[in-house]
Amino acid sequence: MVNDYDYVVAGAGSAGAVIASRLSEDPALRVLLVEAGPDYAAPGTVPADLLDGSRMSLSEHDWGYRADIHGGRKIRFPRGRVTGGSSAVGAVVALRGVPADYDEWAAAGNPLWDYEQVLPYFRRLEDDLDFADEWHGRGGPIPIRRWPSDELSASQLAFVDACVAAGYPEVADHNRPGATGIGPIPSNRRVPGVRFSTAMGYLDPARGRENLTVVSGSLVDKVVLENGRAAGLELVSSGGTSTVRARRVVLCAGAVNSPAILLRSGIGPRRDLAALGVPLAAELDGVGANLIDHPRTGAFMSAKPGSWQETDAFLQTILRTTSTSEAVDGAGPEFNDLQYYQLGHFDLTLFPELRMLASAQTILGVMVVHQRPQSRGRLRLTSADPAAHPEIELNFLDHAWDRRVLTEGVRRSWQLLTESKVAEFGDRSIVLDAENIADDEMVALYVQMSLDSAYHPVGTAKMGPDPEHGAVVDQTCAVHGVPGLYVADASVLPSIVRCNTNPTTIMIGERVAEWLRGS
Repeated sequence: MVNDYDYVVAGAGSAGAVIASRLSEDPALRVLLVEAGPDYAAPGTVPADLLDGSRMSLSEHDWGYRADIHGGRKIRFPRGRVTGGSSAVGAVVALRGVPADYDEWAAAGNPLWDYEQVLPYFRRLEDDLDFADEWHGRGGPIPIRRWPSDELSASQLAFVDACVAAGYPEVADHNRPGATGIGPIPSNRRVPGVRFSTAMGYLDPARGRENLTVVSGSLVDKVVLENGRAAGLELVSSGGTSTVRARRVVLCAGAVNSPAILLRSGIGPRRDLAALGVPLAAELDGVGANLIDHPRTGAFMSAKPGSWQETDAFLQTILRTTSTSEAVDGAGPEFNDLQYYQLGHFDLTLFPELRMLASAQTILGVMVVHQRPQSRGRLRLTSADPAAHPEIELNFLDHAWDRRVLTEGVRRSWQLLTESKVAEFGDRSIVLDAENIADDEMVALYVQMSLDSAYHPVGTAKMGPDPEHGAVVDQTCAVHGVPGLYVADASVLPSIVRCNTNPTTIMIGERVAEWLRGS
């Protein structure tokens, strides 16, 4: 397949589907969208695992990656491999974080990304079914709703009561600036049980446009470079290898695959490329570095039979609050740096190590997610073969602050679980008990054993003005030193946001698409 396009977009996920859809609104632009996974374009063909908003889809449409979480311990690291990307398989949490997250990007040399300037793009993507004011959008591609009290499961209601009894304020709208406390989760769904992805909201309405072509089942090997400029992509599919040419190339393959494509293209650290035998095209030391993710742990019980239903959403409410631990090694509490969820039910079939630890098939409890980790990881390639999985090192617990705040989080999770009616939905505690929860050494060991990822990787092609300080793209998401090449997905985040990353990544797609159309 050799064709000429104005834009070729690699990856049809949370940002790629947005960019392809918005660019193709201009009939003068020829747009090609390339997806490695399947595309369910025909009405009624979307599989049940992608529609089921009550749980995550962790295997049917997954890349199969694993990550070293710390000290050589490997975990599953799910990423969506389908049109819609991780928006089609995730936990359906539609939080924006706090304004300071985006102001921090601006302060790092990206003044176009402060909260005041990104808010209109959050509003543009939304069809908020609950609120209509200066903070929320109506009529956008992605429906946002919250769980009313009459839709909450019994264990979720018990969690809300426990948080209120512990002194936390109730919150009706977690996407309003300054909100903190306990309340329903903003969620990307129009009806209670159905996940709503960017494939549904952006791609499906655009499919009839003659200037938009969607190619699925095609793995991007590398960027075609001519005289130092991006000129297209090399693709691998069941039909073999092919080349597509385009005036501009936009990588939207995510925080794992976008840096991998850059590295295979010769764009990255000189030493890493030499080890792969890939000729250097542009030396950017930040490619694959600055990997940030949200660590999670908590306090759990085996689920009592009959305490939950298959149709119950496993997450419905959230407590956002600020840690109280004493600062250490230059890091300390930040507003809303901890999130607590009541995990109504979670099947451990795909997690044999945790299943062995729990001695249970299904667990419930209170999960804590650390929103401002100081530890940093890295992504490397072990081979220039596009089918080879990258080496992902998260380095969780590398920083003393992360260890301290997660210890606090486990203890608070234990309190909210055991000192409330939430415990009535479980049979027995897993590992923790009243004696060892008070023992610093035991809690630290428990954190090491139970720690997992929230699956929110960012930062591996970070945005910034200076490549010598690790920046890969400038504030318009153009790759430094490579004309015609852009990266627009979670990999460009210079620092992580205090929320799940899906709405932020959609917002990035909206913003970059507008710039590209106007350039």
